[in-house]
Amino acid sequence: MREVLKKSGIKPEDIASICVSGLNSGSGIPVDKEFKPLRPGIIWMDRRAVEEAEWVKREIGEEEIFKKTGNTIDPYYGFTKILWIKRNEPEIWRKAHKLLTAYGYVIYKLTGSICIDQSSAGVLGGIYDMYRRDWSEELMEELGIPRQLFPEKIVWSKDIVGEVTEEAAKITGLRRGVPVAAGGVDAPVSALSVGALNDGDMASMIGTSMCNGFIQDELRLSKKLVNSPHVAYDDKKLYCFTGIATAGAVVRWFRDELFTCEKLVAERMETSAYKFLDMMAEKIPPGADCLIFTPHMTVGERAPYWNPYLRSCLFGLNLYHTKAHLFRAFLEGVAYAVRDCIEAAMEAGIPLRRAILVDGGARSPLWRQIIADVTGVKFTYIEGAIGAPLGDALLAGVGIGELKYEDIFKWVGEGKVVKPNPENVKIYEKYYMLYRRVRENLQESYRIAAEL
Repeated sequence: MREVLKKSGIKPEDIASICVSGLNSGSGIPVDKEFKPLRPGIIWMDRRAVEEAEWVKREIGEEEIFKKTGNTIDPYYGFTKILWIKRNEPEIWRKAHKLLTAYGYVIYKLTGSICIDQSSAGVLGGIYDMYRRDWSEELMEELGIPRQLFPEKIVWSKDIVGEVTEEAAKITGLRRGVPVAAGGVDAPVSALSVGALNDGDMASMIGTSMCNGFIQDELRLSKKLVNSPHVAYDDKKLYCFTGIATAGAVVRWFRDELFTCEKLVAERMETSAYKFLDMMAEKIPPGADCLIFTPHMTVGERAPYWNPYLRSCLFGLNLYHTKAHLFRAFLEGVAYAVRDCIEAAMEAGIPLRRAILVDGGARSPLWRQIIADVTGVKFTYIEGAIGAPLGDALLAGVGIGELKYEDIFKWVGEGKVVKPNPENVKIYEKYYMLYRRVRENLQESYRIAAEL
């Protein structure tokens, strides 16, 4: 923090308020009575809690959980990871005094306050009541998860939860007494940062993973979505999302593992490896000459698939396929997954009025166009989007009454419109159907592979 202040040239006395966001912390970080971490948190991507999820399905039932929480049962949700710690690490469980989110721990170190915001409580799943926006003490009791492990009150992301203490000020260089807002999970905070505020807005974030977040004003809940409160407008908005664990990650893997020699060529051409790959893939027709890639390069996926065994597959590989074909198939595979996510939201009755495309993967004009063509959706690409830190700044300002949520539109440009190519839309319709058939027909094989 001191280094950031030094490089920015910002004076500590000019900082009016602070907000911290972070990744979906999954289980949260168990801390003892001295608030020392007992183990790292089990993050959202970790799917070890398969047996715990199956136990909840047997003992309580998927319908009962959905009826009471607005979410389904899967190892993705934090409550299953908490049960995993209870079952597999009894010594840590015995010592656990509180479970804090990753950014909640930072807030504690800054202010001494113990808090959790609505967006983080929501993605815990089975112990959070979406309808009441509060803990479900009934389900906590049934699951054997003690209520006292969690903060008493669930706050809203803009709420001021404390002030920078004298000790924290000495360590960080911040001014003592600066108000600190509760913050939220990074994905909805990133969505806020590009103006995803209104019913029917969708922010598709193509980072290391892919997250499609839909904003809605009504409780159009579906088991194919992860449903949680949005970080804006308190109890008036929902942030319902889907995604895949590996999006930009599959492109990086391709570059690092299959493109070593070409990286040197790209350097001599004074261009990036990614731009060089795009130039190659642009010459390949839509559908990559019938090469299909399912982009699940970790085992198991969250919404909309809810499959703990799902993995990647390359279908239709022939001798005439080149690296350019492979790379285009990788880009198309992620685009097919974006369409899966959009269709899950449409099935739930969520309108799609405005689609926003952001994050590192969206910097590629080719990838942006492929996503538009595969989905048939007109996107707005926000160039140079900062992401969650900008959303944090807005929440910090709203928290002290200096800003309004709508002020985000003053900070973010109009963006570039990416329209689907009608001819390519027709071509991709056939390939998307084939992609779905490939994935669905391999369900049993995925399960068998996981057991080997």
